[in-house]
Amino acid sequence: MTIVKTALLEKKAYTALRATELFGDLSDEEIMRLAANCEHLHYQAGEIIRREGERLCHCPCILSGQVEVFRHTWFGEEKIFGIFRRYDVVAIAAIFMPHNRYPMNVRARGPVELLLLGRNEILGVCLGNPQLMQRLLVHFSSKLYENINHIDWLTSSSAEQRLAAWLIELQCQQESQQLHLPLSRAQLAARLGIRYETLSRLFSGWRRKGVIEIQPGLVIIRNGDYLLDISASARRMF
Repeated sequence: MTIVKTALLEKKAYTALRATELFGDLSDEEIMRLAANCEHLHYQAGEIIRREGERLCHCPCILSGQVEVFRHTWFGEEKIFGIFRRYDVVAIAAIFMPHNRYPMNVRARGPVELLLLGRNEILGVCLGNPQLMQRLLVHFSSKLYENINHIDWLTSSSAEQRLAAWLIELQCQQESQQLHLPLSRAQLAARLGIRYETLSRLFSGWRRKGVIEIQPGLVIIRNGDYLLDISASARRMF
């Protein structure tokens, strides 16, 4: 980790906060209040930015690169809960939690540049801005609904349906038949709630059938209709 403090930090923070979805339309005064005590940091791939259980005094705002949030299962496996990208604000919901701790580990996926926004500054701006609070409630409600659907998905679908639905969703996100996998196979298996061996068996079976082609770090979809048919019952209309 490298901490950077320069005369340009205030300007850099202002520009970044204007680009975020959550804070972009705040007044100049509110933006400068958020930027007042922020820190500018650089991390290298694999470095832990924050650990689960640490006191939450700041929320990272990503300027470049990606970070992932994860926990370890009882058996020591990593379970990735989310990947954050440029101008995302990490752990924003946690500043309202009574325990005031990071609920997950935060780790750099590659070289990362970020701002650490003060928790007290964020709360202060929220208290004086009902529109921002409404936006945060919408954001939190969407995440809650997403998690409810994910739990339902895990408990009411087969491993094959979940993997097919995940690939279809990834295809929509990347807008390509050639999919760059953001997770390792072990991480993907934990994410989908299936065994690593089951995941490998499904990939191998689909490859033999010509449904997919597998290359290092890539899955190329050759028969999207097959995956759509399998995943139909695992998808929701809204």
